[in-house]
Amino acid sequence: MISLAVSFLVLFMLTRRIMPAIVILFPVGIASLWVVGSMAAIGLKWNVLTVMVTALTLGIGIDYSIHMWRRFEVELQRRKNHWDALRASLSTTGVALLMSALTTSLGFVVLLFSPMPIIQDFGLITAITVIFSLLLSLVLLPVLMELSARSKEEDVIEKEFAPQLDDLA
Repeated sequence: MISLAVSFLVLFMLTRRIMPAIVILFPVGIASLWVVGSMAAIGLKWNVLTVMVTALTLGIGIDYSIHMWRRFEVELQRRKNHWDALRASLSTTGVALLMSALTTSLGFVVLLFSPMPIIQDFGLITAITVIFSLLLSLVLLPVLMELSARSKEEDVIEKEFAPQLDDLA
């Protein structure tokens, strides 16, 4: 929880806007909840290595989210159309994240062949973490980015037309 708050402050200081910090961290928070829920569902107990998974979830999730968010911002400036920017972001950075997540999760899946159960648990839950972070970065994050971009656009439209509407009243 403290790490999410610190991450929020850092993201806020870097972007100088609250909404990107929220949009970037929301999928990370959901991924953390899913990981803990998955551990309970498959019967994994907390140990020294599985405790580290929460930090890994935060690190991997923030990386994936920042990459997608930044690409969307660049594409939105370039294309001026939310859907085109989203499509371009998913077809470039999204594919790169997919390949990265697949290789990373497969690297951790190899730990399932360890003779030590604690290492097996760590490999499994870390692979799950990577996949959850990827899924949320490619599915939930684009939705949040689109909603955020729309609300920003509506604010601009409202500011432009509010004085004219007041004159009509």
